[in-house]
Amino acid sequence: MKLFVALLAVGLPVLAAAHSWIVCTDYLENNGWYWDAAKCRAWPRNAQRYNLRDRVFGTSGGYVHRLDDHPELTPLCNDPRDDANGYQLPMAAYYLGQKVVINHPTNNHVSDAQCNMRGRADTENLMFVVDGDEDPCCIDSDKLIQIMDMGVSPYNHGDVHFSDEFLSTYPKPGFQNAPKYCEDPEDAMGTYNFTIPMDMKPGRHTFVWKWIRVPEVNPFTTCWEADVFATKAERDHHYLHTGRTTEDMWDFYEINTIVDGVIVDPVDPVDPIISG
Repeated sequence: MKLFVALLAVGLPVLAAAHSWIVCTDYLENNGWYWDAAKCRAWPRNAQRYNLRDRVFGTSGGYVHRLDDHPELTPLCNDPRDDANGYQLPMAAYYLGQKVVINHPTNNHVSDAQCNMRGRADTENLMFVVDGDEDPCCIDSDKLIQIMDMGVSPYNHGDVHFSDEFLSTYPKPGFQNAPKYCEDPEDAMGTYNFTIPMDMKPGRHTFVWKWIRVPEVNPFTTCWEADVFATKAERDHHYLHTGRTTEDMWDFYEINTIVDGVIVDPVDPVDPIISG
């Protein structure tokens, strides 16, 4: 019995860490190293209630949403849509053609040889927009329109063996784009980016992120609303009116010269002005 309990205790941290969620729905830094709440202009549903801005990055406080048991029947979103009460922290605003950066905690699911992890799987990473004003029933709903496949990260599995250098090179596609993962595998920040389609109708839309770690584990999802504008000028007017910076995102690797993992020539972006 003692041996069984010991084995169970060893397994529990892995099971507990098998999750993730989107923290920020309009982040100013693509491919960044560390989470900075001041770089977040917008948040998912009920971010204030779950304290996503101020809690330690990577701790969920109940926000994680996995479509357990029957993903075709489980409600798609962690919380029902309630625009009037769900955005004490501000809602996102995008414009057609914008590259949007979102971020998530890694929760031990990155293959990086620098910390002797090579087989952490990454299966599917998709962005959807919802057709209509009501939440879809489930992940199989025909109201979900895929707008981007954000890629799958490299990892060693079966006969596929990437070199240690390749597994530890950033940026990388998919969920595992977390350059400082080995410093804090549980709470490190990963970033995605997706593009708002030019043919999307301006107006308020619901967006859905879906991640599948491995086929044996049901999907994880995060839902949020955003006002989509036809032009950057219109979006900028809205952000200025709500006290937020109009700067578009910058890329960490374009504004820093990095040698052997150390920044040797940084260029500071404009300081953001964040409401909320």
